[in-house]
Amino acid sequence: MRLTHPATALAALATTALVLTGCSGDDDSSAEPEATSSPSAGFDEETGVTNDGSGDQQRDCKVTVDLTGAAETSFKGKGESVQPANGEPAAYYLYSGKKGSIQVFAGAGDIPTSAVVTVDGVAYTTPPDDPTGVEAAEDGTEVNIDAAANPTEGGSVDIVASFTCGKG
Repeated sequence: MRLTHPATALAALATTALVLTGCSGDDDSSAEPEATSSPSAGFDEETGVTNDGSGDQQRDCKVTVDLTGAAETSFKGKGESVQPANGEPAAYYLYSGKKGSIQVFAGAGDIPTSAVVTVDGVAYTTPPDDPTGVEAAEDGTEVNIDAAANPTEGGSVDIVASFTCGKG
């Protein structure tokens, strides 16, 4: 199946760019985030938020992903969430590891709530015009996904995933 909707193609391109600049996970690790305790980084131990001075708020996350369908795999590890200072998207969540990667957007403005999982070089995207099954907190604290995603080509996958971010 090809990307036929311009918003789907835009979401896939945007998330690919985020993957290239995203975080690196530890597949099958304990998934315990490590706190950034540097005072210069602006880490708030109570909330788990790091403010690097740019206005963006970042949190370490525990991530789990299970895929069934055209791609059958599971991975977990350490990811992150970011609340951009400009508010678009409201927040985004990132994980990248040996078995695959996932990016999730908590929609705001022109950016829809959606998720993209990449496994073996194939990107699977939830429909940006229908966020059913993708719950992404706008405050960067959590994601819960139970949704179907379509690939750039081939069969679809079912995604069950979660991000638990920060402290609280």
